Amino acid sequence: MSTLDTGMALPAPLMRRVVMRLAPLMILMYIANQLDRANVGYAALTMNAELHMSAAQYGLSASLFFLGYILCEVPSNLCMHRFGARIWMARILITWGLLSSLTSFVPNVYWLYLARFFLGVFEAGLYPGMVYYMTLWMPARNRVWMMSLFTVSIPLTGMLGAPISTWLMEHLNVFGVTGWRAMILVEGLPAITLGFIAYFWLPNRPETARWLSSEEKEQINEAIAPERKAAAQWVEPTSAWETISNLKVWALGAVYFGTNSGIIGLLYFLPQVVKTFKNGADLTLSEIGLITAIPFAVAVIAVLLWGRIVSKRSINAYYVAGPLLVSGASLATALYLESPINTIIALAIGTSACFCSISTFWQMPSRILTDRAAATGIALITSIGVSSGFLMPYFIGWVRDTTGTFQYAFVAIAIAMTFAAILAIALDRNRHHASASGIAF
Repeated sequence: MSTLDTGMALPAPLMRRVVMRLAPLMILMYIANQLDRANVGYAALTMNAELHMSAAQYGLSASLFFLGYILCEVPSNLCMHRFGARIWMARILITWGLLSSLTSFVPNVYWLYLARFFLGVFEAGLYPGMVYYMTLWMPARNRVWMMSLFTVSIPLTGMLGAPISTWLMEHLNVFGVTGWRAMILVEGLPAITLGFIAYFWLPNRPETARWLSSEEKEQINEAIAPERKAAAQWVEPTSAWETISNLKVWALGAVYFGTNSGIIGLLYFLPQVVKTFKNGADLTLSEIGLITAIPFAVAVIAVLLWGRIVSKRSINAYYVAGPLLVSGASLATALYLESPINTIIALAIGTSACFCSISTFWQMPSRILTDRAAATGIALITSIGVSSGFLMPYFIGWVRDTTGTFQYAFVAIAIAMTFAAILAIALDRNRHHASASGIAF
């Protein structure tokens, strides 16, 4: 599927101004988002034993986060369309930050289940809201680079979050609260702070941005207008219901499901995978954190380079399918390698390719979705994709409990990614067939 690319782009000085104004806060917001949803992966190194949890029970706690997230994703994004980015994103950040910190006081596994479910409810809408928000500010050609900056927040969180979280678990004491509880308590605070900053910093649309001149606002509208017009000539759903019932939107969600399966496996289980390495039981928490950070650090560099390369090209399905296939092959073989060094190299390749596929994938929905349909469609695609977060953690934990290894679980992740790559290419062929026959895809 070729993304809608009219060739329009913002003037370089204006693009730099928009990026410098929006990107730093958006990246910090998403780092806080990823940290507060995934820090349970580091907590599991000691939390599982303290709460008497099996690997499957830990997986269920991770899964329940995504159940709440999925149920509230579309309604949350519609609320953002209704109330505006400034108010709604601030609400999301503050409420999830409060609950994330309070999770540190759960007395048993059942309270953890409840806390994780409602954390998903409160976080719902941030990521699709951000993706939708970018469609208001720049055309597809510019969004490829902006999306790369946004996507780099995920591996950057892994790179920084792993050593910081494990160090906090070993050394932090907050009024007698220590270990994984102190780490979770402290890591919820940045989200609350960023929520108040977002309320005062983010304009809802370019038209309300006081830091843009009238001429600059007109330039943004002129760059985006052809894209919206072209999308309307394809198949833009005219209502939220038409978007939800559109098969192409569901197909895009299935592609994102495969991509997100890799992310879930890496963010939630990589610390435990490192602990299974030869002599891994002798590693301290901080050492596990440093080793876990390596694949994510490589991915940060890879995503930035990838973003620069693809921003000069028209995106098609192969820019999504290619990285997915590379990632799937790397993750499937990584845990069968005897040398821990070779395993980390394979995991670094798989992690990098997985995150590279995201920045190109998110240019695809804009070809058929604009305005309210975009808010609904992007949220639905995200909901379908993150449903892998509901299914995969429990599955991976169950496989680990049953077989004593993570190998088969990572092979299953690779299969999901391969299916996603094949589906993306199949959709591309359908688009070209539809275009030749005069039927809108």
